[in-house]
Amino acid sequence: MGKKTILSSGFGLGFYTPALLLEYQLSKRQTEAEVVIFENFIVKNKKDKIAQSRNDYHLNFAVARVAQKLPTDIRDSIDYKAVDRLVAEWKREGRRDFIVFSGHWIHILDIYRDQVGDQSLHVELLYVDTDLSPSWKSVKKYVPDYGNCYHEVWLFEAADRPIRYRIPVTEEQAVPYVQRRNRLAVHGGGWGMGTYLEKVAELERHYELDIVISSEADCDLANTRHRYWMNDPSWEAWEKDPSTGKHTFPRFGEIKAGESPVFASQESHHRLYDIIKSSKAIISKPGGATLIDSLSSATPIVFLDPFGLHEQKNAELWIQCGFGISYETWKQAEFAPELLQPLHEALAGQKDTSSIYADLWSDNQMAR
Repeated sequence: MGKKTILSSGFGLGFYTPALLLEYQLSKRQTEAEVVIFENFIVKNKKDKIAQSRNDYHLNFAVARVAQKLPTDIRDSIDYKAVDRLVAEWKREGRRDFIVFSGHWIHILDIYRDQVGDQSLHVELLYVDTDLSPSWKSVKKYVPDYGNCYHEVWLFEAADRPIRYRIPVTEEQAVPYVQRRNRLAVHGGGWGMGTYLEKVAELERHYELDIVISSEADCDLANTRHRYWMNDPSWEAWEKDPSTGKHTFPRFGEIKAGESPVFASQESHHRLYDIIKSSKAIISKPGGATLIDSLSSATPIVFLDPFGLHEQKNAELWIQCGFGISYETWKQAEFAPELLQPLHEALAGQKDTSSIYADLWSDNQMAR
């Protein structure tokens, strides 16, 4: 079978991290796969603005929430010369199997489909949220019938089978809840967005915290009761490791006052997960990748304000399934740990009841 092409985006980590997890898991199933990042196919002046947007959204969540409501025609940003080279490479290699995380890729896939015909293509549009996220909503506005040309697959659905497929972060068993320290993992997703830093003062009265920050200015590093973590500011999702020619998980490290951080990544999964899997709960906005972390580690989510309607629906599904709780509800219960353990148990019971998505794409499975 041919190489599987995983089309993702580095604009945030909500699509990027699951794409790399899938690439690694396919490699362990002796199935060749490659992650391709959309931002390498946009014009330079648009790409150069991403860092500023990231900072603006971190500093002002209200701005981020307004921006995601505004559909934009991404075709105005595409570098069509780079796309021509990419499509020529796909044709030369006979690429036929595609997994698509970001709606921005639809326009490029349509170009490829027009050149090679759609009869020989196997394309799955993989939704990691319970409703269309901004890139999919944008493409829906300009190409409303895109779903007629490709196969749509949802990891999570708010129907009779809420967990349809899993992308497990690791194959490890969940850490038993009684063995977990009285710590919470507090973060704002890949871009550090949301109200999570505002909750530290309340949460630290009851728990020790692992806080993911975007800069040292975010927190008081002198407070040694907590641990502070950060992605390497020089790391970018669309840049490949020159030694392997592959995209990597974020370089991640602990931040300590007066010490130079040591940032590192690993091949199998993102290092933040190693903190999450031993935490009592995740305190975060309800992004799709956070649901993946929660399900894999059987770690409940305490939901903060969502980034958009798709994240609101993520939270509603998790609460409906007994996997999570809203921050306000937990606060009203004075942050009682007794409310978290049943959520962990529900997650642990659900973890192995759905198919692993990578199994559907392994060469052995597809050849049957």
